[in-house]
Amino acid sequence: MTDNAPAGSFVGKAWIDRLVAPLATGSTILDLGCGDGQPIARYLMDRGFALTGVDAAGSVIALATTRFPRGQWIKADMRTVAIDQTFDAVIAWNSLTWLSHDDRAVMARRAAAWLKPEGRMLFNAPADLDPSRKDYRDGSPYRFDLEATNYSDAIADSGLRLIAHMTADPSCDDAGIWLAEKL
Repeated sequence: MTDNAPAGSFVGKAWIDRLVAPLATGSTILDLGCGDGQPIARYLMDRGFALTGVDAAGSVIALATTRFPRGQWIKADMRTVAIDQTFDAVIAWNSLTWLSHDDRAVMARRAAAWLKPEGRMLFNAPADLDPSRKDYRDGSPYRFDLEATNYSDAIADSGLRLIAHMTADPSCDDAGIWLAEKL
């Protein structure tokens, strides 16, 4: 993911800061759908966090590996990747929306399994532009996201406690935002 915002600023930065506020330097973060590491992974690593990024696209993982060798980069599908580690935080920013409707509900459980006790999870869901489509792969150029209550239910069913939620954050292109903590 790239961002044309001024240096040190990007869409969602305030939420990222809120995610990591209680974390100590050196804490571990899993970035699902990390893209090429810009701007989020770079921002987190520059603040002293140990980052593991997962993305299904080999080209962006290659870029991230070259640009940010201090991170751990995994070319894999977030729905099936096996990671034998737990993390202080998991982030999925602009990445769940590319999954099918059914797969998105499963990702809350997967993220919860990767979290340490009291670990935090942050994800967003861009505004649903075409609710008649179940999956972007059916030819629709639009995204289809779970309803806000479905995401909130998936979080609760995964043993996470919702810390903060906005249905449509104007500072994040009206995306829904969820910040949760593992109980």
